[in-house]
Amino acid sequence: MSMAEKRKSTAVENQRKSRAAVRRVLERHKVYVVSRRFSDSGMSARVLIDGEYYDVNERELSRLEAGARPERDLALEPVRDA
Repeated sequence: MSMAEKRKSTAVENQRKSRAAVRRVLERHKVYVVSRRFSDSGMSARVLIDGEYYDVNERELSRLEAGARPERDLALEPVRDA
């Protein structure tokens, strides 16, 4: 395999990896922080994900922002009074 072919192969593979990474990001749920509350016990937030509101603590918010799903991964229930 010539140097030109190796470079082309590497470029194609890099493009595939890049597209796969973009696809994974787009498949994640968007997390909108509606409000944050701070107290002696820490931070809590109300977030909006796919039309549902959730009350979460700092750790849960970090996991949601990393791609976790509220019901499946964190066993969160939507807030009904939102």
